[in-house]
Amino acid sequence: MASQTPNMDNIAEALKQVAADGNKLMTNNDDPAAREQLVKSARNLLRATKTPVESLLWHLWAPQVRVVAARIAVDMKIFETAVGNGGNPKSAEDLAAPTGASPMLVKRIARACVSMGWLDEQGPGIYAPNEMTKLLAIKEYASGIIFGFDARSLLLTKMPAFLRETGFQNPEDPDAGPFKYATAGVPLQQWLIQEPLVLDAFFDYIHTLRQHRPSWVDMYPVQSRLVEGLKPDGDSSVFVDVGGNTGQILKDFVRDVPQYKGRLVLQDTPTMTAAAKAKGVDADGRIEIQAHDFMTPQPIKGARAYFMRSVLHDWPDKQCRTILGHLKDAMEPGYSRILISDCVVSDQNAAWQHVSLDIFMMGHLAARERTESEWHALMESCGLKIVGIYSKGDGNESVIEATIA
Repeated sequence: MASQTPNMDNIAEALKQVAADGNKLMTNNDDPAAREQLVKSARNLLRATKTPVESLLWHLWAPQVRVVAARIAVDMKIFETAVGNGGNPKSAEDLAAPTGASPMLVKRIARACVSMGWLDEQGPGIYAPNEMTKLLAIKEYASGIIFGFDARSLLLTKMPAFLRETGFQNPEDPDAGPFKYATAGVPLQQWLIQEPLVLDAFFDYIHTLRQHRPSWVDMYPVQSRLVEGLKPDGDSSVFVDVGGNTGQILKDFVRDVPQYKGRLVLQDTPTMTAAAKAKGVDADGRIEIQAHDFMTPQPIKGARAYFMRSVLHDWPDKQCRTILGHLKDAMEPGYSRILISDCVVSDQNAAWQHVSLDIFMMGHLAARERTESEWHALMESCGLKIVGIYSKGDGNESVIEATIA
């Protein structure tokens, strides 16, 4: 029978670490790394304190049920109703009113939200908002719950069966991956187009989330690596955002790096470039928009930089070699560089954010997040070499800089 008694030595060691990390944060409370370390040590203390059976039951019962409850709460407008009227305490009947829901159902969903810390309960059946409630009352943050549940629950329930049927082989074929198995052959991109609510939620969620992550220009030495030595004319002055969606990266670049005087080109599929034009991304002439399939030869030769954010993690190695090969063919040795904003997973004790995203990418696109050694191997297989990896904080994206080997 499994032990029902936690190891007291482990608890004592974890407590010491929490105290030490807590003191560091108290003496330097504006240090994000100190805060991240305290969160990590607090999680270790929680793991040490629970018995194995308690941990098992938590993972079997709590996460899945809470995600479902949160998704229902968004549909029932519980969070936005809770913050209304100045955030005054409200009954289940008050929270039920906007949608005409059953107060009993509201109470059952609300108490699940209370257990998550996403809503406060001031008395039996009396609810008040907290900071999490206020966050989730904002459409863009609630969108993360919509996308996270609607797209991922469909996939995750079928992924074990897919792996059993394929003999537990690592998914490497985007045309025959777990998501298409779960949808009877419909790829993720097509499924999202068929589900406009989820597609809109995806864009809201991704854009909002990135506002809370370090910007790539805060990690990468833009001045010394891009601005200095920039050739002033033609394609050699271009910063290309390859697969740049609707242009948010370049809009931020214009704002954050005004000293970059070269051309800025957004490349993506015709659907995305049309959306970028509709948003007015090229209205002032600073950003050029170009429809381009990155699986075909790169039309801009000898650019200063070819930038990709969250592109290569969408593809297995075979397709990545095609994308990188076309960029290498277009590069000017000693001048051009490839900049990749993506996760770099630790080879040991990987961050939970990277681990979670890796499983999601495996399921959705038969793709993956890569470790540093895997990034080096991928680049070397294309005749490229990594000359720098720039990171900031735990579990965030890094900037990988590559040149012709």
